[in-house]
Amino acid sequence: MKMIQSIVQRLCVATVCCLTAVASGQIGPTPSLPKAATPNALPPQTAGVEVVERLGHQIPLDLQFLDAQGKPVEIGHYFSNKKPVILALVYFDCPVVCPIVMGKLTDAFRQIDFSIGKDYNVVIASIDPKESFELAAKNKTQYVQMYGRDPKTTSAGWGFLTAPGDETRMLANEVGWNYRPLSEGEYSHPVCIFVLSPEGKVARYVYGVGYDPQTMRMALLEASQGKISPSIGDKIRMFCFRFDPNTGKYSIVAMRVAQLTGILMVLGVGTLIGGLLVKERIRKRHTHAAVPGDHSNSNPGNPPIDIHDSGPTP
Repeated sequence: MKMIQSIVQRLCVATVCCLTAVASGQIGPTPSLPKAATPNALPPQTAGVEVVERLGHQIPLDLQFLDAQGKPVEIGHYFSNKKPVILALVYFDCPVVCPIVMGKLTDAFRQIDFSIGKDYNVVIASIDPKESFELAAKNKTQYVQMYGRDPKTTSAGWGFLTAPGDETRMLANEVGWNYRPLSEGEYSHPVCIFVLSPEGKVARYVYGVGYDPQTMRMALLEASQGKISPSIGDKIRMFCFRFDPNTGKYSIVAMRVAQLTGILMVLGVGTLIGGLLVKERIRKRHTHAAVPGDHSNSNPGNPPIDIHDSGPTP
């Protein structure tokens, strides 16, 4: 007990000393951070670089680019087969971020069962008007090989585009993706890709460079309204999952799961009752067939025999 009292007394003395020191100015205020180290301050290179989401907005399909062979192609070409399109705006000479975006995207594409050119298309367009179609072709060859599926089908559905004019800038404005040139030919830009519907409407924004395969798969399903997959499992996933912009992934919706569970329970009970009714009807038929019937008129050639005594004949 004495030990506890001693410890409490020491703590009280220490507290009083600290308060006295602060009051007397012996301990000064915490020095403020220098202006350059202000928390959460963005570097000046990112000024005006942001994404303004335009979900449901129709992009112009007549914007003209050059494909990897140097031939003019409208972006609407990649929507002609009525498949959803994943769009990424990059520049091929980017020293860090853009190669990571393209590499991570390709890795995600490899891990989903939908195929480029068959189930969906991909467009990667350069934001640098000075980049050549030869550079686009070099990147296309690299990533198509990395993807590892049928090269002919993949090449037809995967566009690596350049534009010497303002077409990419116009496309970026349409999807709400802002970027700005920096010194030495580099660009400051957000890290975000876009999932477009088969009609060319913005269906989903996917941020960052870590592209979860299941998120990409669900985004494609959502953009196509389930048309690229006839499976019941995918229909159920579309019903039970919704995109969470806070996490950038699809999360299960408890209310939808409860609704689906209720529907399945009703169907299960109905099926059970129907089966029992059919079984009871079959049992009754078998029972009725086993009981002897009235065979008095089974032989129409013999008249019925009267067993009652009618008395002497007069």
